[in-house]
Amino acid sequence: MPCFVDDIAGAAALLISDEALRYRIMRECFRWLGTVKSFDRIPSYYITRLHRILKEVTGVECPFAELRDGCNRAGIAIAQRLRKRLEGTEDGYARFATLVRWAIAGNHLDFRTVGTGYGFSVDEVEAMLAECVSEGLALDETSRLFELCRSGGMHILYLADNVGEIALDALLVAELRHYGNTMVAAVKGGPITSDATLADAQAVGLVKASHQVILTGPDTLGMPVDEEMSTDLKRELKRADLIIGKGQANYYALSEIREHIPGQVVSLLRTKCDVAANSIGVKGKVNVAVFLMK
Repeated sequence: MPCFVDDIAGAAALLISDEALRYRIMRECFRWLGTVKSFDRIPSYYITRLHRILKEVTGVECPFAELRDGCNRAGIAIAQRLRKRLEGTEDGYARFATLVRWAIAGNHLDFRTVGTGYGFSVDEVEAMLAECVSEGLALDETSRLFELCRSGGMHILYLADNVGEIALDALLVAELRHYGNTMVAAVKGGPITSDATLADAQAVGLVKASHQVILTGPDTLGMPVDEEMSTDLKRELKRADLIIGKGQANYYALSEIREHIPGQVVSLLRTKCDVAANSIGVKGKVNVAVFLMK
């Protein structure tokens, strides 16, 4: 509950200068939370509903549009620099591991939960992400992932997370495709907080890097695991040999339905709260690349 309230209160403060309107949003959110009889769903379900209330009350279909665009611009610039640095790298694993680490660090480029991606120059944002990369991974199964993917022939579903970071995801998706794998990326069906949509995927090159881009459902934080899950996503979850989920919300969703997924599942994320960290078996805000077991 503190997470839900803090999230929507922070969003309202970031988006709205009118104090009366902020109070109205919070009252409507508390009213809805008061109707919830059981908090037995994944956290992103509740946060999604609260942000939809914010969109309804304000009448703004795409909140944080300017911040979202700023994150994408920063992500594109950083991805271009990273691509150039990796040109000519002959060590295949070193290249792959670098792309994985930067894709995970990109999860830090999130104005909603971390506060980066706006008000900073590209150099400053890149320096923050580089520091995140230098921390290494608290759980690191990158080599296992590399061995699984490098021979090609796999059908891989890549669940994207936030704007900005998807530019770095595009580099990793392109690398996996270069190995001879079929790459399907999944984004959100509508804008909500910092989650990436099809328009964002087109803007940063994720559409070009993938064989296909699908929608997970409507404007849902993370991946919906209820009736809002799209038909395309249901198909790909059953079809994929490997599913790579970016970010904490996708980790929550994948861990919830892991037993029903026939393929292998990997989560790439930076933990942002104790609930997620404890469930993975790590402490604090750390970088993780881990296979999820049934």
